[in-house]
Amino acid sequence: MSNEDQKQHLWIPFEEVEEVPKKPMNIPEDRGLDHTEHGSKLSQGLMEIMSAYDKLKSGDSLSEEDIMVFKLVLPEGETVAGQQKFIENEGMKINAVKDSRHAIVTSSKSMFQRLRGRVGTYKDQDKLKGYQYIEGFELYSAEEKQATSLKHYLEQQKDVLTIDIQMMFIPHLDKEIQSKAVIKLGEKIRQIEGKLQREPYQLSDGTAVIRALVPMSSINNLANDGAIYRIEQTTFFQIMTPSALNPFSSALNIDPDVDIDSLPVVAVLDTGIEFPPELEQLVPIHWEAPNCNGFRHYHGTGVASKVVFSHIGLQLTNEYLVPRAKVIDCKIYDQSNNAQDVMVERIREAVKNFASITKIFNLSSNIKKPIEGDELSILGYELDVLMSRYKVKFVISAGNHSLVASCSTLEEILEDDEIRIAEPADAMLGITVGSIVGTQHEPSVSKVNDIAPYSRIGPGFAGFYKPDLVTYGATQYSDTSVPRDPFSIILVPGGGLFSDCGTSYTAPVVAGDLAELASIVPENDIFLAQALLYNGAQQLWDTKKMTQEEADYIGNLYGRGISAPHISKFSSPHKVSFLRTGKLNRLTKQRVKFHVPTIQAKASGNNTTRVTITCITDPPIDKTKGSDYLGAYIRASIHKLDKNGKNVSANPKVSDNMNKWDTCYHFSNTYSVFSAGSWEVWLELFTRWGIENDDEIPYALVITVEDLTQENDIYSAIVRETAGRFQPINKVRVAVR
Repeated sequence: MSNEDQKQHLWIPFEEVEEVPKKPMNIPEDRGLDHTEHGSKLSQGLMEIMSAYDKLKSGDSLSEEDIMVFKLVLPEGETVAGQQKFIENEGMKINAVKDSRHAIVTSSKSMFQRLRGRVGTYKDQDKLKGYQYIEGFELYSAEEKQATSLKHYLEQQKDVLTIDIQMMFIPHLDKEIQSKAVIKLGEKIRQIEGKLQREPYQLSDGTAVIRALVPMSSINNLANDGAIYRIEQTTFFQIMTPSALNPFSSALNIDPDVDIDSLPVVAVLDTGIEFPPELEQLVPIHWEAPNCNGFRHYHGTGVASKVVFSHIGLQLTNEYLVPRAKVIDCKIYDQSNNAQDVMVERIREAVKNFASITKIFNLSSNIKKPIEGDELSILGYELDVLMSRYKVKFVISAGNHSLVASCSTLEEILEDDEIRIAEPADAMLGITVGSIVGTQHEPSVSKVNDIAPYSRIGPGFAGFYKPDLVTYGATQYSDTSVPRDPFSIILVPGGGLFSDCGTSYTAPVVAGDLAELASIVPENDIFLAQALLYNGAQQLWDTKKMTQEEADYIGNLYGRGISAPHISKFSSPHKVSFLRTGKLNRLTKQRVKFHVPTIQAKASGNNTTRVTITCITDPPIDKTKGSDYLGAYIRASIHKLDKNGKNVSANPKVSDNMNKWDTCYHFSNTYSVFSAGSWEVWLELFTRWGIENDDEIPYALVITVEDLTQENDIYSAIVRETAGRFQPINKVRVAVR
């Protein structure tokens, strides 16, 4: 886009938003059950729980506490959220939700006996009809508490004697009860000749975690303990070193016309950054996490070069390099101790130190194995907590795999279960980035625009789409070598250049893209920059030619598309973006106006106009609510003026990013016959239990109108016809959230 074609995006003020009252309704229906038969089933479940507790009582860390832990099961179609009030009124505390129908609950022993009596009343007298919405009561078994990957490991590693595990306690236990249980479980671990790997620690929600090296044979015994919610193998984060590197050199001089001081900043959480002296001004801060024994490794420098220069390989023929960002060097890796719990502490410290300087943190590291997806990973959750608390964004690599060495085609790779994203790429509030191939290399199984042969794909946690975006990177041959091309080149310590591959080097490209956009939006709003980035993502497919199943599959390969900040950064004569930030509560809907000009309504031909909607929500999070993890989402729908000037719904029939309870609602549709004037995007907030009706949930909205004929200057027409209703964003100041 030439400079004369670069136009400022337009701001949608509050005056262009109509608020409409909304009354939430929830009317339960009678299930028509035989109360005697159903009540007997419930009574039997409670009796089995009591019997199991009597057998396990000795040695249990909760044996001396006035507490019972068990599982609550609801029928198909019912949710824990919908039955929350009844459950709590019957004396059960909801400690954790496994999914919408299954919850781990606690009660005092006296309330448990009361519960048995009230179920008896329901069975014998057909009273207390709320129990018809309870499918059953069950013991929370030792097998359920063990992560699937842990069970597989135990089955496969028969000869291994000990294992490093993490034991997560039942969430929301009373603090005193949890403290005493932690001590007792520590004693039990020592009695079975296990060893605590560190002092017990807590997740951000206060849930205790014990990390210990224990005999393999003791896992079931530990899982039977009433205080334990989940046991998983301790994960370690590693920097992958390629089998071959291709060193070469080039002159590295910064364009003297670039104002270094004005460049946006990204924090790089990695092995450390060692730029050559001529580039050192691009790294204003070097920081090392406490108790981090630094070591020389090229990875952090390579990642930082992708943030600063995007694809440095595209600039090597130029006299000067043009940086687009600066980086803060946050060294969080050492040579020996990069366990999950250690990484959590180091990342927390980095964000605490630098959230006032930058809102963008790049994390190009994953564990080796894919997520299981039924539980959000510990580090994924902790990243979400930091993003929610400090209003920052993590850009995260999707993770790499080595299937290219054993698979002969890309199709074979994509069908393998091992290709799923790896922790912490499941973080719901972050931006997870995958890789696609940027240059054709005939020996590669991936062609240009294909998923790179090493890049992990979705689905993410609870089946949500991941990655969020993709961008161009290197490819890799079956012998794991990396051919040289503009997208494979990274800077390494000492100023040399290598060819390497991995989502480690595409995540920082997107981190830099986000920094570019944050620098041009009002108040550097990171959520608005994210919405703008998603809005301009370039799709390699047409959902109109797909079934919904095909669109879902594509969404888990490419997310919302290819990151394209050069498209998102400015409006143009043929493409206009309207921006807005706001808040919604459960009692109010909003109708947000934008303008389609007369010149576009008169354009002849089919599919002359495309409208793209992106709404990013900043929802509450709660790890203990399982698949109900996100507490809110905003549904967006477009309403156009038809040829008769009537306001009608005009959403696409198929979309890969209009998902309930996700953080982003994103879609496009094309139009042929319509009227000019004020079209609308209708926004409606949906919340889960624990969110009050008047709680305000922030959002960022981008609406882009595009002339597909490329013939009309719709920007000038919109400015002229709206007479100042929508101001250029460089003239707008909005309150910082």
